[in-house]
Amino acid sequence: MFEQLNLFQPSELPNATGEELSVLEGATGALDELFRLTARWRRCREFLDLLQFVSRFPNYSPFNGFLIFLQRPDATRVATGRAWLQRYRRRLKPTARPILILAPMAPVLFVFDLKDTEGDPVAETPFASGETHGRLPVRILENTLRNCSRQRITVREAATGAPSGERAIRLTPAVRKAYAETDVEAGQRYLVLVAPDLSPEEKYAALAVELSRIFCGHLGDDADAGWPDRRDLDLEQSLLEAEAAAFLVCRRKGLEASFPRLATPPADEDRELPTISLHTLLQAAGHIEAMGKQPWRRPRKRGRT
Repeated sequence: MFEQLNLFQPSELPNATGEELSVLEGATGALDELFRLTARWRRCREFLDLLQFVSRFPNYSPFNGFLIFLQRPDATRVATGRAWLQRYRRRLKPTARPILILAPMAPVLFVFDLKDTEGDPVAETPFASGETHGRLPVRILENTLRNCSRQRITVREAATGAPSGERAIRLTPAVRKAYAETDVEAGQRYLVLVAPDLSPEEKYAALAVELSRIFCGHLGDDADAGWPDRRDLDLEQSLLEAEAAAFLVCRRKGLEASFPRLATPPADEDRELPTISLHTLLQAAGHIEAMGKQPWRRPRKRGRT
């Protein structure tokens, strides 16, 4: 499962070697340490602000969105100096401050915020969260569902009152027997249940939460695909991670889905969040985004494009 463990979207890392991937993945270990040691994003409001910022940069991987936030939390639009010149006819100011993000074989890339450029007018508004503006293109949902099967995940519509946390299920003989009516194909490892009669946008949001639980390792590891075993998390931790990852996936596509654990009334803005892995949820969000781009011929695995 390449994108779930890798920092980049497929377009950002076309031909990295195994050694280069190892170096890049090792660099991300500091992320969770930073998140644990600082109280900066442990409050509800600050954490939501962070997610909303990363959502404004859908053309960059979620992890690179976080790096932009660390360096320029006031950034609105970013691009390389060459892109500003060639696409927008804008030049870097002498005082321009570079923003460092990760890139293949460089190993870093410098981008610059709109405020550090001058030239032809460009609307000084944040980039839209994706290109769908509240509607999900059919191909994204279709590709995601098709790629679920490639990763041995069966998705079925079923009327169930089960809370989130019980709608993504690791398949065992007993579970297969209990859900025999869902007609799960042989060889599948997970069953995801979504409510019937949902709009494409609602279905995608619900699916994103349950896939995030799988890719964050809340149901255990997967030796073939590469996600870890993190069943030691309690339900509140796992659902917060899953909803945060799904929030990123949806907002980066312009979808205004609602996630209960991220709904923060004023009285709860200073509430401290349970310990979670920011690294893992950013990786899960990136992988789900990649699933919607195009059908895969085989499961995505660690170290493979």
